[in-house]
Amino acid sequence: MGKLASFEIQFASAQAVFSAGGVLKGSVKLHLREGMKMRAVRMTCFGRALVKWSEVENVGHRGGRQRYETVEHSAEEEYFQFRFNLWPHEPSGISPTSSSDSQILPAGNHTFPFQLQLPSDLPPSFEGAYGYIRYWAKATIDKPWKFDHHTKRAFTVLSRLDLNEDLGVEEPIHFHGEIRGGCCCLPSRSFSGSLRTNRKGFVPGETIALQSEIDNHTSAACWAEVCLRLYITYLADGKFKQEKKVIATVQKDQIPRGKEIVWTDAIRVPPLPPSHLGGCKYIKAQYKLQFSVGSDASCACDDIEFEEEIVIGTLPLAKKTSGGSRQPDVVQKGQGPRRSSKDLGLVPTGTHLVVNFMFGNEETPSYEECMLFGKVSIKDKDDTEHTLGELVFTPVYAFFSSRRASIVPPSTQGSGKNGRNGK
Repeated sequence: MGKLASFEIQFASAQAVFSAGGVLKGSVKLHLREGMKMRAVRMTCFGRALVKWSEVENVGHRGGRQRYETVEHSAEEEYFQFRFNLWPHEPSGISPTSSSDSQILPAGNHTFPFQLQLPSDLPPSFEGAYGYIRYWAKATIDKPWKFDHHTKRAFTVLSRLDLNEDLGVEEPIHFHGEIRGGCCCLPSRSFSGSLRTNRKGFVPGETIALQSEIDNHTSAACWAEVCLRLYITYLADGKFKQEKKVIATVQKDQIPRGKEIVWTDAIRVPPLPPSHLGGCKYIKAQYKLQFSVGSDASCACDDIEFEEEIVIGTLPLAKKTSGGSRQPDVVQKGQGPRRSSKDLGLVPTGTHLVVNFMFGNEETPSYEECMLFGKVSIKDKDDTEHTLGELVFTPVYAFFSSRRASIVPPSTQGSGKNGRNGK
């Protein structure tokens, strides 16, 4: 049984959620069975984006034959790297015994608090198949002439995407499309479909209200589908890799021939990272609402298809006042300038701590895991068997569970869009 009983990082936020521009605050807990000789207890906090994928490419001819090789593409950007000693410089009241360039930390329980200002322009945490935007802290017991001990833990950073700052998100989506007969599948018959939503911008927990009118004049049943998808684009070396995720789908099957129906449904937005992943050069995210209508009597090329971008934000639309203007009821505090490691100083005791977004009483969100990607390992090439801590991580995002579905506004005469097959 060794001298080290436990070594862990604890954050002030119970779910390890912090806002860009806020204060990262926590402590390192260390329990020693016996006194341990060490140079220092150090802390390092990282923020980094990394993309990486490989693909088979044609690299030219050799001996009259085409040559194919597996080529790896990667890109990386660092947002911050803060390094500082927690001990012996931390004023914890401990009186270490000096021995050469090392000191002895006595047996017992030790707590080393830390807090630092996060840059205000950080992109949000994100974990994908071909890359990530990740933030983590790593504490190290620096031991002379022996293996160092490490403990590591990731945390979520939430950036600001305020729906109130994008005027277009209040507008509803309105589309109408029609397929007329003309091929052997639809001789002289037609079907049409329209879709209308309550608006274009949402926060997780809100509901995308859907209203569709399907008019089936074919000789077979029709169907309709609305799907919310996430498109992720990874960029490196002048190349790109795209990943697609289905978030939610609602369907209306067996619309009888010769019938016109009104179909109402809804999609509740689950915990998701915000649109665009602003602040990251190598990973982009876009949400799209797709609407499809088809007939069992038609071929696939004769489906009505339409899609439009949906914006997923972190701050919801404010409620309208009696005069029709919007009164902000959500305020984010704790913004601060970008700081580099060279001008890092531990934030003095008494500095105002903002762990995450501050919301009004009616707008307080919970923080829930995004289930699109599952849990990921945060171990990297610098970690060894001596690295302790929470090495599996899933980012969490704000979820406004108190938000209620909105009613689809009435159709406006003459408004709307025609899709690829719209007439």
